[in-house]
Amino acid sequence: MRPVKQDIVGEIEDRVDPLSARVVDLTPRVGLAEGVGGDGVLNQETDAVVREADDSSDPIEFITENGFSIVRPWESGKSPRPTNGRHRFAVSDGFIEREVAVEISRHVVTEASVRTRGRIELSDSFWICCAERHLANYVSEHADFPEDDELIVERLDPEDVLLAVRWNKSDE
Repeated sequence: MRPVKQDIVGEIEDRVDPLSARVVDLTPRVGLAEGVGGDGVLNQETDAVVREADDSSDPIEFITENGFSIVRPWESGKSPRPTNGRHRFAVSDGFIEREVAVEISRHVVTEASVRTRGRIELSDSFWICCAERHLANYVSEHADFPEDDELIVERLDPEDVLLAVRWNKSDE
C-alpha cells in the first residue's frame, strides 16, 4: 500500500469543511421534506404544503471556509440569469455586502468549447458554476473582495477542465 500524500489529505480536509457547512444549511429543508417541524414533531401538513414551503424563492447561499457568503441574485428573481459570460454575485464578508462581477474571458470559453467538442456554449450554466467557484477561491485565498469588485477568469484550472469534459455528457 502506498502512503497518502500530505497535500491530498490537506485538499480533502479543505473540501470537507465547506461541505459540512452546506449540510447544516440544508438540514431545515430536509426536515421540511420529511415533514418534521423545528420542534422535532411530525407535521400534519399535506405533501403539497411541504413542497411549497421547500420550494422557497430564497437563493442558495454559498459560504466559504473563511465566512464569505456568495449569492446568485437571479435565483431570487432580482435579475435575469447571466448568459453572456459576465456574472454578478452578491458577496458579503459578514459586515459589508458588495456586488462582484466575474467575467469569463473569451480565450477560456474557446478552450472549453474545443475540449468539449462544442457541448459548452457561453450561455451554458457551466459558466455560472465556474465563475462562482473562482470567486469563492479568490475570497477564500485573499480574505477580501476582488479589486474594483471584478474578477476575470483567464484560465481553466484542472477542476474546471474535468468538470467541463463531463458536463452534459450522458453516461452510456
